[in-house]
Amino acid sequence: MNGVIGMLEKLLIADGGKAIPFFLEEVADPGVYRVAEKVALDVENICGSRPELSANPQTACVFIATAGKSPLLEQLNAAGKVDLAEISGKREVFGIKLVNAPFENVERALVIYGSDKLGTIYGLFTLSEYMGVSPMCYWGDADPIKKDMIYADSDIEQISKEPSVKYRGFFINDEWPCFGNWTFGHFNGFTAEMYDKVFEFLLRMKGNFLWPAMWTSSFPLDGPGSLNEELADLYGITISYSHHEPCLRASEEWDLVRGEDSVYGNEWNFYTNKEGLTNYWADALKRSGKYKHLVTIGMRGERDSSMLGPQATLKDNIDLLKDVISTQRRLIKEHMNEDVDSVPQLLALYKEVEAYFYGDESTEGLKEWDELDNVIFMLCEDNFGNMRTLPTQDNRDRKGGWGMYYHFDYHGDPVSYEWVNSTHLSKVWEQMTQAYDFGVRDIWIVNVGDLKPQELPLSYFLDLAYDFDKWGTTAPNKTEEYTKQWIATQFGSRLTVSELDKAYQIMDAYTMLNSIRKPEALSPDTYHPAHYGETDWALSKAEEIETLARELKGKITASCDKMTYVSFYELLYYPAVASANQLKLMLYAGRNALYAAQGRMIANVYADRMRACIHRDEYLQREYHSIAEGKWDGMMLSEHVGFMHWNDEECRYPVYHYIEPSKKPRMIVALKNDTQYSMGGDWTRRTLIARDAVDMGADSVTIEIANGSNEPFTYQAECDVPWIRIAEKEGTVELQKELTVFIDRNSMPQDGDEERMAQICIRTSFSHVDVVVCATREKRVPKTFALEAVDYHEKSDEYQILKP
Repeated sequence: MNGVIGMLEKLLIADGGKAIPFFLEEVADPGVYRVAEKVALDVENICGSRPELSANPQTACVFIATAGKSPLLEQLNAAGKVDLAEISGKREVFGIKLVNAPFENVERALVIYGSDKLGTIYGLFTLSEYMGVSPMCYWGDADPIKKDMIYADSDIEQISKEPSVKYRGFFINDEWPCFGNWTFGHFNGFTAEMYDKVFEFLLRMKGNFLWPAMWTSSFPLDGPGSLNEELADLYGITISYSHHEPCLRASEEWDLVRGEDSVYGNEWNFYTNKEGLTNYWADALKRSGKYKHLVTIGMRGERDSSMLGPQATLKDNIDLLKDVISTQRRLIKEHMNEDVDSVPQLLALYKEVEAYFYGDESTEGLKEWDELDNVIFMLCEDNFGNMRTLPTQDNRDRKGGWGMYYHFDYHGDPVSYEWVNSTHLSKVWEQMTQAYDFGVRDIWIVNVGDLKPQELPLSYFLDLAYDFDKWGTTAPNKTEEYTKQWIATQFGSRLTVSELDKAYQIMDAYTMLNSIRKPEALSPDTYHPAHYGETDWALSKAEEIETLARELKGKITASCDKMTYVSFYELLYYPAVASANQLKLMLYAGRNALYAAQGRMIANVYADRMRACIHRDEYLQREYHSIAEGKWDGMMLSEHVGFMHWNDEECRYPVYHYIEPSKKPRMIVALKNDTQYSMGGDWTRRTLIARDAVDMGADSVTIEIANGSNEPFTYQAECDVPWIRIAEKEGTVELQKELTVFIDRNSMPQDGDEERMAQICIRTSFSHVDVVVCATREKRVPKTFALEAVDYHEKSDEYQILKP
């Protein structure tokens, strides 16, 4: 900071006995004052002393001010002690400076100043982060490390960057039964008391934009009254409404006021009820237009449907939507601002509206309509995190700009996913960097469902939107670094380096597994119980997660305080272990069904394991609801097993298969990686053909010898081919045994590389089965069947950035 004078190297903020005051002028914005109170509580939580908020400067203080609204800040600038030129004219920027002798009778101060209200608020919460307070202090119970003293050193000094994306936020959605039960149990509804927690988190994450909950709530009414809107406005947070809630009215409001005798009419249909809907929207704009809002325009049919029926043409729908939008913009002009384009507006191009946007060969779409030149076009991915369309070269720089509606939670066809985090950060980076590079920079909003337990991806989404230069296109493969930093922020020095690394392994493994297949979409046949070892691979991953989580839980329980355990349980243990448990349930169900169909008694063991997983799922849910004295009671009520349709009425656990034992000894022989099997009887005997060594380049083949009765039996395995070695040529089978057959290619004949066959005979006193093992002397390149991208053929350390 050239030309800035009067620097300090260090300032004591607080110790166990006192704290220097937070000094705000009487002209300070009420929202800044309220956030200063929260940061003062952060100080008290760390060292036991709460700073007084004062309008009178003292010997040492934290001075908090906003450019253009602080005479004293102007004095500091004139004296060369801060340089307001560094933040002037910028959006949501802050400076933090240690200053010597800033004012008369004041010896030293930490100065936190913003280019606007949000800039100052972000500066205040940056002080909290500097002191060790995580943005997850409430929503993740991440308690800061206690200290005897808090110092502000020279490393706190900074001028922040201007946020990369203009509007950055999230959408609380699909909020029943979890969020809804929770907030009614703790806050008596979707009230301002609850939203204060939401707004604080949003601001700590340097967000500024919210779509509030909407399934059974009305943000403008539930405060109670207008308290929600007043509170958002106090903080400088921009409120908007979802893709089918135009003109500042929540969808639930319609059912409260509609009716045959209502001035608003009874039909959500602009074609048949134009006057009523015009009145409905006008009254909302009169009521709420004075607050900081971004107005959603356009219209969709009730419950995410199209407006006109299937008989309507594309042109019919486009013409009607144009009429809707023209009416809405006229109302905005009449009731909010004569300069209608100065009111931020968005049109969500979601589902059927996208067709209206593009039109077709014979019908001009909305994208060519100049009425929308200053309106933000909000795109949407495919509801599962994959970009569907992005701005083209000819409209990328349009005046209104572009937004993106993204999903970490989704309720709808073909599969809903609303439970735990199932989005790996690498996918968020890949997809949202494309969006930004192609010009989507005005709005980023993500559907987070119940908010918990989407804490990690939501943090990343907002950080990426705030500082794209740090985490975006020029920072590939940094999601591991981000995740490790995020974990360290929550648990800090309470965990050793080894334990933090173990926490990262758990977080990365469970989110990667969930991203392969959403937990709600798992079924017994998602991973094949035999083919390619899919079930074995997935079981090993699930068990690895459980083992790591159990070990880390034991260490935290033994060596850390209660709040560290609570935070670990919420943010990491529950979502990881519950996800792994659900995966195991479906894997066991697949094996259970296969083994039962083949008459193997081990099927009953897998049925018992299924039951244990279901009981484990229910136990984990109760345990989550009991932690932190029931603070999050209700938050894990979401249906998540077999949630395969629009709604949860048909959710079901997989079917158990229990079988009765054969009345006499029965041997069942099968190939582990195949569904071939034989019981070896005179009438059902079939030869099994094992091709793993040919088709997959395997060096061994596994044969399963199972029991179909309760009577153990002994077997002998015979083969006189020199390149075959059987690990256990004889033994006793009670339930099931695995017989490993090793292939020694060096012992094969030297002439040619044709397929060779070796016959293995597995005998009991009552039956026998032949297994033919096929192999070639040279190991052939396996067919491509890898589950993971890391199982690559080759790699290069160079990468290419997708160019817009």
